[in-house]
Amino acid sequence: MNRLTVRLALAFSLLGGVPVVGNAWARPAAPVPQPRAAGGGSMNARAVQDARPTLDLLITVRLLAELLDQRQLMLDAGASSALDSLLRPLSTARALPPSQAAALNSAVQLTLTPSQTLVLRQARAALETRAQALMVRARFAAPDGPLNLTLIRYGLMVPGGQATVQLLLGKQVNPFTQAGGQAALLDHLLALLKG
Repeated sequence: MNRLTVRLALAFSLLGGVPVVGNAWARPAAPVPQPRAAGGGSMNARAVQDARPTLDLLITVRLLAELLDQRQLMLDAGASSALDSLLRPLSTARALPPSQAAALNSAVQLTLTPSQTLVLRQARAALETRAQALMVRARFAAPDGPLNLTLIRYGLMVPGGQATVQLLLGKQVNPFTQAGGQAALLDHLLALLKG
C-alpha cells in the first residue's frame, strides 16, 4: 500500500468510518435498544395530551391561591362561595378524568368576572414566560433522543414539578388527594375562599 492509501484508511477509521480491518459490510451492526428516560422523547404523546387538562387545572388552582393571597384578585361572597362549591369536591374525589378537569377549569373561569379572568390570564402568561426563560437558560439532555419540552414546561409551572407531571401521565389520579403540595395548596385556597 502506498502512503496515501494508509493515511486515508487511518483518517477514515479515526473519524468514525468503517473499520479498516475486517469485513464491515458483511453484517451491519444491530441497533442497541436504549432505556427510555422519563420525560424524554419516548413519552407517549397521547398520555401528554390526556394529562394537559389536569395540569391546567393545577395551574389555575395555584394561580388563584397566589392571587388571592397577594390580594391581586378580590372576590365577592357569591364568587367565593361558587368557587368553594366547585373546588371542595377535589379534596375527596378518588379520580380526576381529563374531561372532568377541563370542565372544572372552564367552570372556575366562568365564575370569575371578565376583569378577574383577565388578571388570571395575565398571571398565567407571566408564569409561562418565567418557565420559558428557565428553559432557555437550562441545558437538557436525554439518552434516548429529544426531550418532550411540553412536559418540562408543565413541570416548571405546576406545584410539585416533574414528579406531579409524571404522576399524571397515563393515569386518572386526583393529584389533590395525594400527600404533598397539591393537597396543601387546595386546602390553602379553600381557606382563602372561606376567609
